[in-house]
Amino acid sequence: MKFTILKQIMVMKKKTLFAVAALFAIALSFQLFMDLYQNPRVEKLQSEWMKLREQEGRGVLLQDRETLYRNGISDLAKFRERVYPKSQFARYIGELYNLGAKNGLEIDSITYKPSLNKDDKLLIYALTLTVSGKYPQLKKFIHDLGTQGNIHVINAVSLSAANTPSAAAVQLQLQMTSYFNMEVR
Repeated sequence: MKFTILKQIMVMKKKTLFAVAALFAIALSFQLFMDLYQNPRVEKLQSEWMKLREQEGRGVLLQDRETLYRNGISDLAKFRERVYPKSQFARYIGELYNLGAKNGLEIDSITYKPSLNKDDKLLIYALTLTVSGKYPQLKKFIHDLGTQGNIHVINAVSLSAANTPSAAAVQLQLQMTSYFNMEVR
C-alpha cells in the first residue's frame, strides 16, 4: 500500500524529484570537494603561513652577533643625530612656530619645564603648546610634528572651541615631552 502511494507520487512529481535529486548531487559534490581538496589545502597554507610568521618573528635571533652589533650602532647613531644638543632649544621652539605658520595656525603660547635625566645625559622638557586654527590644519600640524627634527613624544591632546567669533576655529592644547642631549657634539 505505502509503496504504491510512493510510486504514484514519483510519477506525478517527476520533475520536482529530479530537481531535488540534482540539488542533492550538487551538494554532495561540493561537500566532497571541500573535504577532499579545499580543507587540506587551506590547512597546509595556514601551516606554511604560521611557519613563515614564526621565522620572521625570530629573524633577529637568526642574525649573527656582528650584524646585530652593527645594526645597533647604526640605530644608536641615528637616534643621537635626531636628539638636538641643549643649546638648540631656541631653534626647536622656532621650528615649532615655523611649523604652525606653515600650517596656517597661530601658536598662542608655549610653556616648558626642564628636568634632567643624569643616567642618559638627557635634558627633558615638558612642553605645553596652545594652538588655534581650523581642525584640518591642526590635524596636519600634529602629523608634521612626527616628521620634525628633534625627538619628542606627544603625551596628551585636547581640543576645544576657540574664543573667537569664527565658529570654525578650534583650540588645540598639546602636552609634549622633548629630549635634548646634555653633551656637546
